[in-house]
Amino acid sequence: MSNRPSAAYRQHHDVDAPRIDRRSFRQAWRVRSRLDALLADGRITRDQWQACVDYRDTAAIARGISVPWPFLVRIGSGSRDARMVARLDAETRLRRVEAAIGALATALVVACVVEDLSWREIARRTGRTHETVRDWTIMAIAALGEAWGASSARTGGIEAGDAGRPVRASVARQSCG
Repeated sequence: MSNRPSAAYRQHHDVDAPRIDRRSFRQAWRVRSRLDALLADGRITRDQWQACVDYRDTAAIARGISVPWPFLVRIGSGSRDARMVARLDAETRLRRVEAAIGALATALVVACVVEDLSWREIARRTGRTHETVRDWTIMAIAALGEAWGASSARTGGIEAGDAGRPVRASVARQSCG
């Protein structure tokens, strides 16, 4: 018996084989997400990829789905108040970033990064072709990377007048809208 994914499974998912060498220590088969595939294909940068991973983790905290382990260290797991403050901070940051990149770009980022939907499913939801959706998602991820970096430079809550200020995400809005 093997833990190798079946041919039928590999037909529908991008799967990386185990790899142990000087560069990697991956003992198991790994399903490659859409986000990982965009990075591997050179369609997004490492910084954009990291912003997406941070966005996904922040969305998980804000929605109370799960809390990734690095955040447990920062917010503590014993205090109910600390967890609530972390959820409020996460929701505030998400709102700020989502307002900066726009509704359609946010929907594309959520579908690709958080839900890891196929391009065809995202295309079905938006009424566009899967090629168009992929290209728009790449532009949305670029806008997210910029907005995410700008939001991390700020401290505290949303200052007066900041909630709707765009962070040069107009390219994603024009192309996606």
